[in-house]
Amino acid sequence: MYLSSIIIPSVQVLPLLIHASGGSMWPWGHSGSRSLTPVDPVFYPTGLALGSQPSRCGRQFRKFHLNQSTPYATLDYGHEIEVKYAEEFSALYHPFSDGPYPFTIGLSNTYRVETPEVTGPGRIEPFLLQGGQRWQSIRLLTNGSVTFTSLGFIASVPVIDIDNLPGSFQSNDDVLNRIWKLGARAASVACFEAGSQRAIWEVDVEDGALVRGMRPGVSSSGTFFDNYTLEFDSKIEIGGIGWTVAFPLGYPSEGIQLDLVAGEQHYMNTNTSLMQRNSILLAYGYSFVNQTTLPSYNLGDYYMGGSSIPTGGSFGFGGWQDQAGYIKNVVAYDTANGTQLYTNPMTDSSDAGVIREYGVHANYGAVCLDGPNLDRLVWLGDFMHTARIIATSTSRFDLARSTLKSILLWQSELGLLPYEYAMGYDPTLASDVFSLGDGGSSRGQDGYAGGLVDYQILGLQAFAHYVRRSNDLEFVDETWSQWQRPVEWLVSNINSTTGLLSVFQAFLGPSNGGSAINCAFVEALKKLVDVATAVSDGSAATKYLATAAQLMDAINSKLWNEELGVYSLSPEYPNDFSVNSIGFCISSGTANATRAARLLSALPSLRLGPGYKDSTQDNSSDPTINISPNTNGFLLEGIMSHNSPSAVTTAVDLIKTLWTPMINNRSTDTGASWEYVSQDGTPGLGLFTSLSHPWGGAPTYLLTDWVAGIQGAERVQGFGYANWVVNPYVGVTFGLKHVSARVVTALGGNLEVHWEVDENVKSLQVTVRAPVTSSGVFELGRTKKVLTGAKKYSFSVELWPL
Repeated sequence: MYLSSIIIPSVQVLPLLIHASGGSMWPWGHSGSRSLTPVDPVFYPTGLALGSQPSRCGRQFRKFHLNQSTPYATLDYGHEIEVKYAEEFSALYHPFSDGPYPFTIGLSNTYRVETPEVTGPGRIEPFLLQGGQRWQSIRLLTNGSVTFTSLGFIASVPVIDIDNLPGSFQSNDDVLNRIWKLGARAASVACFEAGSQRAIWEVDVEDGALVRGMRPGVSSSGTFFDNYTLEFDSKIEIGGIGWTVAFPLGYPSEGIQLDLVAGEQHYMNTNTSLMQRNSILLAYGYSFVNQTTLPSYNLGDYYMGGSSIPTGGSFGFGGWQDQAGYIKNVVAYDTANGTQLYTNPMTDSSDAGVIREYGVHANYGAVCLDGPNLDRLVWLGDFMHTARIIATSTSRFDLARSTLKSILLWQSELGLLPYEYAMGYDPTLASDVFSLGDGGSSRGQDGYAGGLVDYQILGLQAFAHYVRRSNDLEFVDETWSQWQRPVEWLVSNINSTTGLLSVFQAFLGPSNGGSAINCAFVEALKKLVDVATAVSDGSAATKYLATAAQLMDAINSKLWNEELGVYSLSPEYPNDFSVNSIGFCISSGTANATRAARLLSALPSLRLGPGYKDSTQDNSSDPTINISPNTNGFLLEGIMSHNSPSAVTTAVDLIKTLWTPMINNRSTDTGASWEYVSQDGTPGLGLFTSLSHPWGGAPTYLLTDWVAGIQGAERVQGFGYANWVVNPYVGVTFGLKHVSARVVTALGGNLEVHWEVDENVKSLQVTVRAPVTSSGVFELGRTKKVLTGAKKYSFSVELWPL
């Protein structure tokens, strides 16, 4: 009898653990399972539903049976726990669940459906890690019955109690409390220890590399090969074996895909229409099915219009769902002259051998990914949100530091940082080929200078935020020269005529003098002035401050549209504007108070569905336009920092409309922040929306900073909260009755604030607890109190007028 495990994406945990009566259960025949140690944390489902199809209606988990009349079991894990198979409930109705997602080698299963075989009583434990999940279903495929006594997931991420974190936020508004937890949970399952995401190939000194069905692991040695012939030996264990050629390591990571399908198919649920027996399949792109947002073309039944397919790039090995086989004796040679380019017997089982070259090694360092399921890459710019969430909630500064350190290991010869990298590759071996290994005509050029260039700016901000919250000046001393290199490169790209930063391509908006990237760079430079000052680099501090001032002058003179009251998207688009330009131009201080107020008055032109569309160039009549919690998070900080009653009204409306959909639907609520939101409040990319994405978690740190009102003092004095400010203006103006919040300081203790509005709404009762060696200021309206020399401060202040 066969058992199909179908689950949804949303957390980072290792194998599904099933105890069944009747024999041993093997996920891949004899190809390997992992024993459970007593220290492994196991997550158990909170709900169980049995029936003829997936169902959300369930009871508390108990021992259950599957048979012909009840072939489906649906399990609910409540929240994100980095485990297996599905984030959104509706994915259980789809044959591939919410996969495959072959964007990268994420040290996890590319597929969201697995088919273990049950031959007797025992325990089954699949080899490949699954990304994030909340929901899971199990379907009986054959006649007979199977009894399950327990199921669970073994965590590969730090296990936390979301209700008892080092940092906290609590108010009388439970919606805000739950929204605060979204970012905290997303960051907690996206960040993990070194080696926790284990190697996904097994190498035998006789048989070679055992490769299970996955997005191909690609050799870092073939990046610059062209027009070559690849030869290798293969022994199919289950179903078939896949490989790729002409596959660039850099963006876009798509190439020629092939799969050798065996005549005998072991599992009853094998899709033989797609994987035809006794055949070699040919495709181009990322996969054989165009199931996700990643372009994939099955060339057996799809005509690409006569366009040529690139023949340059590396090669690698993988396979379709449930396939497995051995690869050995790999040789590549120049097709034209027969010169041998590469040879590898594929039998070196050491850490420095096969798994290192093909990017399938266990993660080398502790890192934070974009998400536990879909974007299992370290993204430079997106880490800005994650670093701030960590500082406000989990306080895992060690994971943030390690992520920043690992990013520096990939720095290019130009001094640029990788906009993303795969954690299974060794940077000492692969950093150059990733920066130079883009596909197409840009191959051989520094790809970090040609794509998402503003991620250099956001990465610098992430570094500066980390230093400000942690006061880790030792890390700054060790790495400061490396962080200065991207700054120098960016400064060199300031146009001498316009005075504006102009680069090749950007995420935040137009790259040629765009207001968003320029205001973001101003903000980064100002934060780096403080870092430079902290390590006594007066020269850098002076230069960065002057450059920021010059950029502000250029932005205000070249990009301000007086008629519309906005900063133009760019010189090329004077009558358009964006949420990023509004957010960064306010938070960076580029806009004075008058201009900031006018910017906020222009926001209704960007309103769409539950939030704000990215720019006025987006067509509001297009139902496919999604709302980004990432960019709306940048906007939210700009709104809150304006400190006016109208700004507070706008901020609370945005929080409640954009982030509440993430917590009010059981089918899509994972307890974590989302990647995109559609106009009707559902996941913006359908099943392929990451439902655990820290870049959507800005309210976690903004509620602490602005609603509770806990902030570090300005300049270096505020590093590590040695000096602090408590200003609850936003929270009080929100109309909240009471708020309690806590952050970890660098002084060996916490900074805690509790404030409560009295029954007559005339005064505010305030309690502050802080390390005795710290000092601070309480500010609200006309009130300003200096607090120093004590561990606890309690006082009352008049509320009105503010």
